[in-house]
Amino acid sequence: MNIIIENRLAQRYAEALRSFVKNENELFRINESYQVLSHLIKNEPRLLTFFKNPAIPFEDKTKLLKKILSVTDPPDYFIEFGELLIKHNRVDLITSMARLFAKKIDPWLNRVEVEVITATELTPDSEQSLLQTLERFTGKKVRLVKHIDSHILGGLIVQFYGFSFDFSYRTQLEKLKEEIMEREIFINVT
Repeated sequence: MNIIIENRLAQRYAEALRSFVKNENELFRINESYQVLSHLIKNEPRLLTFFKNPAIPFEDKTKLLKKILSVTDPPDYFIEFGELLIKHNRVDLITSMARLFAKKIDPWLNRVEVEVITATELTPDSEQSLLQTLERFTGKKVRLVKHIDSHILGGLIVQFYGFSFDFSYRTQLEKLKEEIMEREIFINVT
């Protein structure tokens, strides 16, 4: 199947499934189920072959699907959705749907992922203050992904929407060094 067509179909299925979701908890349960199925299909090619094999009875396929999904306890409509994919021979779209569904969770929840790099772990007060500032700035609920990098010496680097805001001490010291060097050159020239 053409990758463009596959992505369009996967997106339509993901959006259709989203329309059944009642709350945030269900959204995460469905995503977990998607990811489990996707992982199994990617890492166990015989599973996809089993689901797509027309010689295997539909009941056997749905029994296996239910057994796999029992681990994540998804809502019944997700199991019915999986059965629909099996029935219409669309199981090969699950990995694309899982990827797209996971990407859409943040927009659906009016949330943005923000990476924060610090030299040491943030204190709870600092983290809360940063969260409030970022939420006011973005107008969205912020999901922090924290990294520690002792090379930045102190301060922090904030990355989201493809932008990076560097407030690290290392960068500030490098800028100060450049400024001193420029002034020194200017003084020596005049």
